Amino acid sequence: MVSKIELIYRAKTKNMDNSAVRYYMKLQSYLIYMQRHGKIKHTHFDFEDYRVFEEKMKRAIESCQSSTTKKVLVSILNNNFTYIRDGANDIYKQLLECEDKELLEAFEIESIMGPMLSCSNFITEDCLSDLVIKLHEGRSNKKIIDLCSGKGRFLARAANSYKNSELSGVEISMTNVIESKMLLDMMSVKNSILTEDLFSIPCAPDYDLVFSDFPWRMSIYQDIREDKDSTFSYENIKKNVDWAFAGKAINSINENGRAYVLMPTGALNSTLDEKIRKQVIDKGLLEMSISLPAGTRFFTNIDYSLLVFSKGNENVKMVDATSFYTKGRKKLKVDNIINAINNNSSEYVKIIDNSTITENSYKLNSQPYFMEKIIVPHAKQLQTVAKTFRGIQYSSKQYIDLGPGEGKYSVVKISDINDDFLDCSGLSTVDMPEDKVQKYLLKVNDILIVSKGYGLKLAYVKDLCGKQVIPTGNLNVIRIKNSDVLPLYLYTFLMSSKGQALLEQNLAGASIKSLSKKALDEMDIPAIDIDTQEVIENRYLMLQKKIVELKKDLKDAEEKQSNIFESEVKS
Repeated sequence: MVSKIELIYRAKTKNMDNSAVRYYMKLQSYLIYMQRHGKIKHTHFDFEDYRVFEEKMKRAIESCQSSTTKKVLVSILNNNFTYIRDGANDIYKQLLECEDKELLEAFEIESIMGPMLSCSNFITEDCLSDLVIKLHEGRSNKKIIDLCSGKGRFLARAANSYKNSELSGVEISMTNVIESKMLLDMMSVKNSILTEDLFSIPCAPDYDLVFSDFPWRMSIYQDIREDKDSTFSYENIKKNVDWAFAGKAINSINENGRAYVLMPTGALNSTLDEKIRKQVIDKGLLEMSISLPAGTRFFTNIDYSLLVFSKGNENVKMVDATSFYTKGRKKLKVDNIINAINNNSSEYVKIIDNSTITENSYKLNSQPYFMEKIIVPHAKQLQTVAKTFRGIQYSSKQYIDLGPGEGKYSVVKISDINDDFLDCSGLSTVDMPEDKVQKYLLKVNDILIVSKGYGLKLAYVKDLCGKQVIPTGNLNVIRIKNSDVLPLYLYTFLMSSKGQALLEQNLAGASIKSLSKKALDEMDIPAIDIDTQEVIENRYLMLQKKIVELKKDLKDAEEKQSNIFESEVKS
């Protein structure tokens, strides 16, 4: 059933900007609610004449019976919001007819309208707040803080569950802070929310429950303020700061506290963040990693996890909750996740000791630990028998792509990789300085693997057709460097189901998967005896020849089929 609040919103967004309507509805709902509950003097606000609105706000502040409400009203008046717009009074009149519970619903408009709102990345979905609160049941909750508290949705849910808790928040956006304070004031909840850049303030280990739903994949070029009695160090934080936010949460928990941090999966597997993850595991700071279903956030479809941090952990509870969602809008099944965790269901939960995580390059995404371990006979790391390197990075602004035969160097792109022998006849070309491309030139017997974003595709370089060929930066090159492994045999293994599974396990990333040079170098490959390798190569070549012949026969048959009418009926 469509609520009255949703009907008002839908009607007004036909002619007004949806963010403006959303803001008016929250501001007006707050003022009406406060009047009804006697915290400000009853007055009919005007939202189409700023001078009238300002004067009535000043009167409301003077008449205010609550110090908390007075601070919120002053913040509203002092922060130069554009309140005045045609049609705003119509919204106000309709909201005057709403019940109290409906006025509170105005602060959930993002949940009602979902991804239609551009501001969706400033809120935490209620199902995620509920998951955190249920995970924390039975633990101390006297002091709670939300780092990057957004529009206050988590704090509001926490207030409902923990009536006597001391609630705090840190949020850089004044608009979000004011919305948070309006909502919590309507709920009669005392709170303290700082309007600050989280990285500019020191955190202290004071809290029982810390939550952080920060803006993912941000880059930062400022110094990060050190924390009081810090456990987590920021020395390995580079350009991407996902782990800096997590570090602030870790440094805010007391000895028995827990921090709950939502993280994109890429940060849990990336080679760039390995040193940071190492300190988390070496210091025993990670208690749980819960992989959640992609598509259950308003603003993104990428893979993500909920990490649970605490102190003194010798192992990590890995939880694969990616199947716990309802179809359609893909809402989390919170109770199913909680039941699986509490019951240590073997299908969804594995206890992984920290030494095993260390052996797996400190990967913290739970799903790889649920994959069946692949046993490779006569295993050797790929780097002991082969050299690997990424192709050349260049842009069309630097060098213009030319047609086949027009430029000095032929270029292999992802579109040229077809899980077969590389066909060099129709490659596009480019003119570049010789010294720039020399180290990238392909050789016969090289193996190409797509390194980023397009799945596991491989090609074998059997013949370069007399061309000088270079791969682009989205390709990895494997070049055998000793006689322990034959090149075509290695390609055959990588194309096998076992080889594909090994490569799959080494992919990292959230929405765009990538295969790093480090992961490729450290991957085990079977260095079996040379005689058997030669047998495999010969059989592969025989079957490859047969496939080529069959493809030719198929093409001939298709051509005859398409011309059957003309061949039988003469004009």
